[in-house]
Amino acid sequence: MPMSVSTRFPRPRRYLGVALLGLALPSAPRAQTAYCGAIPGGSYGSVVCEPAIGVAAEVQTAEGGSFNSTSGPTLRAYGRQASATISVVGSTFANSSATTANAVGVQVNGGVGDATARFTGGNSTITASGSGTFDAVSVVNNTAGASLIDVAAGARVDIVNAVGGDERDGFDIKATGGGNATVSHAGTGTIVTAGGHGVWIRGNGGSALSAQVGSGVSMVIDNRLASPNDTAEAPGPEAGAANHAGIRVLQQGGGTVNIVNGAAIQGIGENAFGILGNATTGAITIANTGNISTDGTAGSAIRAGATGGDIGVANSGSLLTTGANGHGIYVSSSGGSGNVTVENSGRMLLGSPGAVDGSRGIYVIAVGAGNATITGTGDITLLGNAATTRGFGITASAVNGNVAIDYSGAFSTAGNGAAALRAHSTAGNASVNYTGSRIETFHSNANGIYVTSDSTTASASITAGGTIITHADAGTGDGSGVGSFGLQATTRGGPVSVRFTGPAIDVNGSGAAIVAGSATGSGNTGAGTVTIGNAGALTARGNAQRGIWSFSRTGAQTVTNTGVIQTLGDVGSQGIYAQGTGVADIAVVNSGAITTRGSDASGIEATSSGGTVDVTNTQPVQGGWNTSAGVATGGAVQRVRNASALGALSDVAVLADTGTAGSLQLVNTGQMTGVVTAATSTASIDNAGTWNLRRFVDAAGTGTRDTWRVAISNLGTSGANVLTNTGTLSLAAQPGGNGTMRTPADAIVYFDTAGAYLPLGRATNMPTPGGAAQGKLLGVGTFRHTGTIDLTGGATAVGNVLVITGGQVAGVAGGGQFVSNGGALKLNAVLDEGGAVSRSDMLVVDATSTGAGGPTRVAVTNQGGAGALTVGSGIPLVEILDTAPAASAPDAFALNGRAVAGAYEYRLFRGDQDGANTDVWYLRSERGPDPAPPGPPRPLYRPEVAAYLANQRLAGQMFVHSLHDRLGEPQWIEQQGFDPAQDKPRAGWLRAVGNWQGSRSKDGVFKTSTDAFLLHGGVELARWDDSPDTDRGHAGLMLSYGTASTDATAAGNDFRAKGKVEGWSVGAYGTWYQNDERKLGAYVDTWFQYGWFTNRVQGDLLPTVRYNAQGLALSGEVGYALPVRDGWVVEPQAQLIYARYDEDDITEPNGTRVSGADSSGLITRLGVRTHRTWERDDGRRVQPYLTLNWWYSDTDSNVTFNQLPMGTMYPHNRFEVKLGANVDLGRRLTGWANVSGSWGQQDYYQYAVRVGVKYAWK
Repeated sequence: MPMSVSTRFPRPRRYLGVALLGLALPSAPRAQTAYCGAIPGGSYGSVVCEPAIGVAAEVQTAEGGSFNSTSGPTLRAYGRQASATISVVGSTFANSSATTANAVGVQVNGGVGDATARFTGGNSTITASGSGTFDAVSVVNNTAGASLIDVAAGARVDIVNAVGGDERDGFDIKATGGGNATVSHAGTGTIVTAGGHGVWIRGNGGSALSAQVGSGVSMVIDNRLASPNDTAEAPGPEAGAANHAGIRVLQQGGGTVNIVNGAAIQGIGENAFGILGNATTGAITIANTGNISTDGTAGSAIRAGATGGDIGVANSGSLLTTGANGHGIYVSSSGGSGNVTVENSGRMLLGSPGAVDGSRGIYVIAVGAGNATITGTGDITLLGNAATTRGFGITASAVNGNVAIDYSGAFSTAGNGAAALRAHSTAGNASVNYTGSRIETFHSNANGIYVTSDSTTASASITAGGTIITHADAGTGDGSGVGSFGLQATTRGGPVSVRFTGPAIDVNGSGAAIVAGSATGSGNTGAGTVTIGNAGALTARGNAQRGIWSFSRTGAQTVTNTGVIQTLGDVGSQGIYAQGTGVADIAVVNSGAITTRGSDASGIEATSSGGTVDVTNTQPVQGGWNTSAGVATGGAVQRVRNASALGALSDVAVLADTGTAGSLQLVNTGQMTGVVTAATSTASIDNAGTWNLRRFVDAAGTGTRDTWRVAISNLGTSGANVLTNTGTLSLAAQPGGNGTMRTPADAIVYFDTAGAYLPLGRATNMPTPGGAAQGKLLGVGTFRHTGTIDLTGGATAVGNVLVITGGQVAGVAGGGQFVSNGGALKLNAVLDEGGAVSRSDMLVVDATSTGAGGPTRVAVTNQGGAGALTVGSGIPLVEILDTAPAASAPDAFALNGRAVAGAYEYRLFRGDQDGANTDVWYLRSERGPDPAPPGPPRPLYRPEVAAYLANQRLAGQMFVHSLHDRLGEPQWIEQQGFDPAQDKPRAGWLRAVGNWQGSRSKDGVFKTSTDAFLLHGGVELARWDDSPDTDRGHAGLMLSYGTASTDATAAGNDFRAKGKVEGWSVGAYGTWYQNDERKLGAYVDTWFQYGWFTNRVQGDLLPTVRYNAQGLALSGEVGYALPVRDGWVVEPQAQLIYARYDEDDITEPNGTRVSGADSSGLITRLGVRTHRTWERDDGRRVQPYLTLNWWYSDTDSNVTFNQLPMGTMYPHNRFEVKLGANVDLGRRLTGWANVSGSWGQQDYYQYAVRVGVKYAWK
């Protein structure tokens, strides 16, 4: 935004009218009076003091004196070969002479004398209005003596010189004899002129000329009535009216000029200056603290010119110029070795919105051998329009010397070519150091900072901060306009350096935010080094406008960027563009995010006709469309190191050989998206990061990707290209390739299958919208693989194809070599019967070999396959184009982990079932070699099937038990001291069971081995019936916890699975005993239990599957104890159990649906128990026993895997032998223990150990 200027400049006052009115005030003209010495107060006409030769002429006025002349001088002191002095105190002077005269004049001729006019006090007024009147106060000294006009502090002098023309000044010293001349105004007052200077000093020889005007003075220089220009005195010379200034000092000899001004100066009209100083070989020093304004053409606020001396200008006042070519500070050195120095801390407002010729805030020209140096802190605002030409905030140029600008003020400039800062040297160095807050330029060719040197050896440099905006138009920010650079530094062969540390550069039009080059102009050598460093955000909005642009012929280039770069142009708008037309070494180091959108708008482009190009990137880079790339390179040696996201709307991540070809070295440790291409360079690519191979492009230039193509990455025809993959090479999936809805932003409008390859001629691998994708790596002589190749792209589409070949045509062996060195290959496949209708991702290579790291591990993700016994050769995964048996290693690929679907296990095979055609690797779900004699292949099942079946069985029957398993010998309660008539004994019991069991499936495929543990306890209340009979009833509650772990295998499968069940149950039981006189007879036992189960299945190399289940069981058991010989008892038993088990349906991570595991049915037991009781002397008893059981289970025993039922894991019938003992331990404590073994068909076995204890109380 334009900066503001707070100083208010006064409007032009109509002093001429006041002056003309004053002409009527004095009395009628009087005769000339000769008078020297003190003049008393009173009214006088023309007074002249002209003593004899050699006698000093001295005149002093008194307070209140009035002098009025209509012919000749008003007051004059003339010394002939002697000094002359006029001292004024509070007097009034009027001159309306028609003949040549001055109002107050001092003149010395001949000899050596000083000429002095002093205003020592009071208020003095001087009015000049006659046609012959020249100066209000004039000092002329033709000798070597000093000349002085002095207004003392406390004195006031008001001057109106209303005479138009030229040389009609306020204070005028003409020192032609070589003496020093000084105007010192420390008082107050005003100076108004209509055809002359406010203060005018001329001298020659070696004199020192000095003008010192204090802040109590104001001047109005109205140049509208001035005569035509006197070219002899013009510093330009400027055409038009004569040059007039508030303070004008001209040294025509070798002396110095010194101007110190604090006055407010207003210049009106053409060539009206504030301060104007000139010298030949002497030095000029100007220090201004006053506010200066001009409104006419070429009316600069401060103007200084010298032929050979030094010029120094320091300004802290506010400067306002509104006329065309009205500069703030204009300094020129036209020869010699004089240096120019300008320091500005004042604010400047220059030009006007309708100006045609532009103004310049600080304008310095050094034609000789001297240097130009500009420093300052003042803000500069330059107004103009699109038709305004050649305006600048600061412009400095030197022919043979150096130019240096060090500035910190803010800039706002408008006009065609209105740069904020411009430094130029023909033969010397040029530099700008900007530390201000803001630069803003409007209209075309208006750079922020522009530095040039025409030398083939001298340097150009820029160091800048702040915010820089170049609109190149009226400020709409639409990118239109021409050539408005943010920072531009160029030479014809010397070194160039640009460093930007500010927050942002925002540019419109063509060009660049930052440009630096050593190859501009005719006769350039282009040998200079080019160095660019940027830390700010760069936005380039126009066509052919770059973020950073460097160029040379043979000079080395170094570009370092840490800022964010964005280009918005439709064409030719690179983020970073480094160009060497000769053998130039180029290094680009980028650690800032870069985004471009146009055609031929690579994120980073670096090309050299024969040098080394080195690009290092550590932040995201996004190139444009069409011929754009993320990084484009060309050179004898091309190196690209990427450690961040790299891509383009063209999906060309790296484009090599854009100019000269030689070698390409690409190291990616970040994420590249798109393709990499080269022409004839020998390419070495090391992918240690992620490379997403894709060609989803913006084909219409809208900034949105719209066309999907086969991703062809062609490394060229060198024949020696090597690609080493230690990271991840991923074939990117289409938007929506995982079955999700595509958004408008990523919709595929055009789908292009040109170049698609169908492995083995399978149509299922043809790319389709929303489905399969394809990629090709052409020209790859050697592919070394230790990382990951992911053909799934993280999506669910099936049929993706990646071709890696040394040739240029997919499907034809190109002589390339795929070296397996322990890497991984990820594929999607539909795991079903395969064969002619199989669907799978495929890798296609020329030939294979195996390195020290071993085979490439193939990981297959099932996409919806239900699992089946494969037919034919199975499901193809890898095609080898070179069909010669020796062309490929037999161990190049191996399965990584497992490929499972439903109940089936898939394995990787090289070649067909009969071992022929070894150029294809297949998945097959068969068990290995066919049995002899040859027959149909046998399916290869997963061991997890057995684990699920085991969990079903173990959970469903975990809490099944018999009466004596639960309580031991329950009939001893009456011998434990209870009164049957009075007591209702209670008891608590606890038992533990450990068992080990195993089984094979009925077809012999599955085998399980289980370890189980049960903790079972409860409390009961026993009571006797009130009837005369001796029968007894028991009732109780019980709790259980059980766990079982199963190890499962499947025939022909080296993998194992583990099943795990944990269960908790609650239940109740009731028992009736007939209790005849021998405590024998019949019994009936019933119980009910309800349980909860947490189950899991863990297959080797597969994720753990967890699921829940519930179950219940209801049992009824009867028995009859019969006495036999010698105290032995035989007890036949029968038990009927209803069991029900409900299991959650689940889906495994591999997609297999496991369901149908609910089970219900009957379990029966027929058995006989025989026992004998021995009683000791102390009343304790021991009862050994033997039990034989026949168990039969009719519960459902199937589990469905993707609608394929699997079962028959356990036999229906099993036979049990149980040997144990019940012991009365006394103190109402009993215990029991037994061991048992069960056997059945299918190699079923179970071994169990049971131990229990019961305690009874009243």
